Amino acid sequence: MTMFMSTITGKIDAKGRVSVPSVFRSAISAQNGQGGSPQGIFVYPSFTESAIEGGGHALMNDIGKMVERLDLYTEERDALAASLFADSYHLNFDADGRVSLPAALLEHARIEKELSFVGLGGKFQIWNPQSFADFRAKSRAMALEQRGLLRSLSHAPPGGTDGSQQ
Repeated sequence: MTMFMSTITGKIDAKGRVSVPSVFRSAISAQNGQGGSPQGIFVYPSFTESAIEGGGHALMNDIGKMVERLDLYTEERDALAASLFADSYHLNFDADGRVSLPAALLEHARIEKELSFVGLGGKFQIWNPQSFADFRAKSRAMALEQRGLLRSLSHAPPGGTDGSQQ
C-alpha cells in the first residue's frame, strides 16, 4: 500500500481553498486503485490532537471495519461511530487539486492562514504549523525513549517476531 509521507506546509488562499500536496494526491489515487487522478479526501477532527485527520477510501474502509467489530447496540460503538463519521467530510478535488476545508475543522485545528500536511503512513494529519512543531518535538523525545520497542524484521528471534516460540 502506498503511504502518506513527508511534511508539507502551505497556505489557504483568498477563497478558502487549500492545495493538497501532489504526493498525497498520488497516495490517495494509488490507495483507491483508480489508476488516474484521485476524486477527493475524507477528513475529520482528530479526537486525540488539535489537528485534522484524513485519507482516502482505504482509511475510511478500515475505520468502518473497526467500528463494525463492536457490538451493534453499545454506547462504545455509537460514541466511536459518532466521533469518526458524524464529523467527517468527503472533499472533492477541484481541477488544480485543491479542497475547501470546513470552518469547523479549521477551528478545531486552530488553523488560520497556514497549515502543514503531515504524512503518517496510512493516514495524514493537517496541523497549524506551530502546533505541529511543538507536537513533533514532543513526539521525537517520546520516540527516543521508546526506541527499544522497534525491532528489525531481519533480526526477528526464532519462532516469530514477538519473541514467542511456536
